[in-house]
Order: sequence, then structure tokens, then C-alpha cells
Amino acid sequence: MTSRRSFYKNKTVLVVDDSDQIRSYFKSMLLLIGFDDVTLARDAEMALSNCRRIPFDFILCDFHLGVGRDGYQLFEVLRTEQLLKAECCFLVVSAERQRQAVYGIVEYQPDDYLLKPFSYAELERRITRAYHIKQALKLAYQAIQQREYNDAVQACDHVVDHRSKYALHATRLKAELLVRLERFDEAEHLYHWALTVRDFAWARLGLAVIYGYQGRSDEAEAALQLLSGQAETRIEALDWLTRLYISQQKPAAALAAVEQVAKTSPRNYLRQHVLATLAVIDNRKDLAVQVHQRLLTAARYSMYDTADNMLNFARALLEQAKDQEPKGRAETMRRLDTFLATIKKRFHPTSYEHDRLVIDARIALLEGKTKEALQLLEYSEQLSLEKHLSPAAMLDRARAYFEAGNLAMCDHYMAALSALTQDDNLYCSAISLMMQHEQKKHQQLRQQLMERNAAGMQAYGSGDFSMAIDYFRTALESMPANVNIALNLLQALSMRQTLNGDLKALAQHCIDLIAAGQLPADQQKRYQVIMGHLDL
Repeated sequence: MTSRRSFYKNKTVLVVDDSDQIRSYFKSMLLLIGFDDVTLARDAEMALSNCRRIPFDFILCDFHLGVGRDGYQLFEVLRTEQLLKAECCFLVVSAERQRQAVYGIVEYQPDDYLLKPFSYAELERRITRAYHIKQALKLAYQAIQQREYNDAVQACDHVVDHRSKYALHATRLKAELLVRLERFDEAEHLYHWALTVRDFAWARLGLAVIYGYQGRSDEAEAALQLLSGQAETRIEALDWLTRLYISQQKPAAALAAVEQVAKTSPRNYLRQHVLATLAVIDNRKDLAVQVHQRLLTAARYSMYDTADNMLNFARALLEQAKDQEPKGRAETMRRLDTFLATIKKRFHPTSYEHDRLVIDARIALLEGKTKEALQLLEYSEQLSLEKHLSPAAMLDRARAYFEAGNLAMCDHYMAALSALTQDDNLYCSAISLMMQHEQKKHQQLRQQLMERNAAGMQAYGSGDFSMAIDYFRTALESMPANVNIALNLLQALSMRQTLNGDLKALAQHCIDLIAAGQLPADQQKRYQVIMGHLDL
């Protein structure tokens, strides 16, 4: 035990715990250590309020805080809202052994995990160690907070050059910064050097990450597979394996990897979201619905507890309904309708109505109500002006416009989505793969549409009207709201001398689509001529 009352006297510390007794116990120990300024908070909301007023030097936070946000969710909010100064030491306290990140200290992981029960001496030792590491690397962390990564590298070099006892910490931080700056050869050299000092798990994982970035896929996969079998590195290795498989356009392998880690950390929102995204790409829409339903619970009290999170579950249900038989679809749509009614009980309509209208439009399209869908989309565009759209919301709009036959607007939102998914993280890489999947699917459907439409035109020109009807009908099934294809099909039907009940129903369906859609002005005369030939 060190006697440094003057050292701690001017430092501010926040204790967050839902137990009155534990908070009092913490305070008494901290006063003995030498702190004069100890603030207590019984839950995350009180802690947030305090952090908005005071830039604390230390935060000791219990992992389990009863009802509401847990300790790590609080840490996420503090980090996102930039309420932690660069040199603040955040220690998670728990009776359960929590995993400290092996890779990723650039991302501001908690500085330490303190396991209950602990002694007065252990508390002081861990606080002192965390503080001195943060102070030694203070300039580097300040530069990182400002996203000045080259300056952070220079700050790390300064620590190493002065032969500080924290040189190894500086080396590790520098290696991660070099990866961030895509200076992979330099980072690889540092990791290899660290492994000559000791077999550090973070160095082995760092090398695997570099191999992935360098395109050395076989080496990266082999290393990550090995690391995923070890408790210390399992979660992060599986995360990076998922990213590796995504970069290789292997959604099934990526799904298998993220499924393993999602079971281990069910409360991690972004990881579960990646699982749901990959499930859709792999056409496991039932799994996507299950995951999004779990996310409704996992996100509660976290920074992800938003209307968009609830709408994601509705979007998953809608995707599921598209592939179902009529009976199953009707049941899913009832479930969807019931769920949508619950969102307004928790969030004000102005915060999500612009996105909700897109879902309503897609429901209308699924029911063949094209005119209503187009009106809903137009109204949604008006409401969404100057509003932030999430990647999921943009993808939903692209799907809606494709289904409505408005390919220009579909491409517009795909391009906007592409600009949003440039960040180098697991979540954005999964969304980017989803976008590529949708673009490929849409391109294939467009190609099929053109081929079937062209074949229909050729059959029509040769007088084979039955064949033309078949081609145009299958083309319309690919894009059910396309009025031009509906017009071509209606023209082929008008050339039949008599129409049976099924063909009359098909003709009426085309008429309804054209009436509900927006037929180009130059096609109106053609439409009137066709109607003059039809005998319904």
C-alpha cells in the first residue's frame, strides 16, 4: 500500500452501484486511499447526469446495476457522447469474470475489470496502475480522441524513446494505430517484436488482423481459427473471422462464425445485428426474425433502444412474409400489424413516422395496392427531409422503390447507403455486404425482367400471343408494380379472341395496376387503343 493522500486529494471519482451498502463501502475505502471528492450514483441515469457536469478522473462502475442500463451500456453512452476525458480511468466492477479486450484499446475499452470481493490494497493498486498507464499515454489518448492518429503514434514513440516502464503499453497502442493508418508492415514488425518479449495474446491477434488486411487470407484464417479455440481470445477472434469471411464474400461462413460468438455475448447489440443481417443474406429469414425479436429486449435501456430498432423487427417480419404461403403470410401480417401498433406507445410518431410509412408502403405493395404504396412513399419523402436515416432505413427504402418499379429511386438510396457504410468495423462491413447482396439480387431481377420482356415482345411480334402472355406474366411476377410490363401483358391479352376466367382476372389485375401506377403520358394513347380491343 502506498501513502499518497496528496496525490489523490484533488482527483474526482464517481462510484456507480445499485447497492447502498456497496456504495458506502466503496466511499470509505476511497476516502482512506486519499480521495476527498467522491460522488455516488445508484444507477446509470444518475451517473450520466453527474458526468455531464463533472469531468471525472476515475469511474468505478458495477457491471450489474439492477433495472436499466448495465455498466457496459453506461460506458458506451459516455464514450459516444464524449463525456469521458482522454485520461479518465473507467474500471468495471463485477462479481463475474468479465473479459477484458485483448485487441482494440484504441477503441477505448474499459481500463480494467475489478472482481469482487477485493481488498482495500487491491483497489488502490488497480486504481494507481490504471492512472499511471493513462498518464504515461495521456498525449496519445488525447490525440486519438481528436482522431489525430499520426500525432498519437508520435506520442507513443516519445514514451518508448524515454525507456518508460510503460514502453510495452505504448508499443501495443502504436501497433493498433499503425493498423488504423494502414501502415501494416510497421505494425507487423512491432507485433513480432512483442512476441519475442512474451507470448502476448494481443500480439498474436494483432498479427492475424494484419494478415487479413494484407490479403493473406489463408494465414489470417488459420491464425484466427487457432485463437478462437482459446478462452482469452475466442470472442475477438470470431469477430475478426466474421469480418474476414465477409470480405471474402462468404456469408454462410461469416454467419456460422458470428452465431458462435453471439451465443456467448447475447447482450451485444451490434454483434446480434450483424447476425440478423447475415441471416437475411443467407436466406434464413426466420432466424433474422428471431434475432431482431431478441434485440428488442437486448436494446432496452441501452443507447440502441430506439424506434429504428423496433422497426427493424417489423422489417424482418415483412421480409419473412414475402416468402410465405398465403396462410402463413396472413398470420405474419397480423403479427406485424399488432407489433406496429405498439411502437407509438414508446416513441413519439414524429421520430419515426417517415420510416414507418415505408413499411406501410411495402405492405401495400405486397397486397397489390400500388397507388396507395406510391402515395405513402411520396409522403414519407416529404417527412424525411432533413432527418437522419439509418442504414436499415435506407435499405428498406431501396427495397420499397424496387418493389414499386421506381429503379431510379432504388439506385439513389443504394448509393446513399454505400456512403454510410465506409467505417471499418464489423457492423458496417455486414451492412455493406447486405447492400452488395441486394444490388446483385436487383441486378439479376432486372436482367431477368429485360430478357422475359424482350422474349415476350418477340413472341408478340411473331403472332404467338399465348407465349407472349406467358413471358409477360413471369416478367410481371419479378416486378409486380411495373406498369410498362402490365401494359405489354394487357396488349397481348387483348389479341386473344376470347379470354377464360383466369385470363380475364389477369387482364383486370393489369388494369388495376396501370390505374394505380403512373403510366407515362406517351403510353396513354396506346392504353386507350388496347382497352378498345379488350372484351371483359
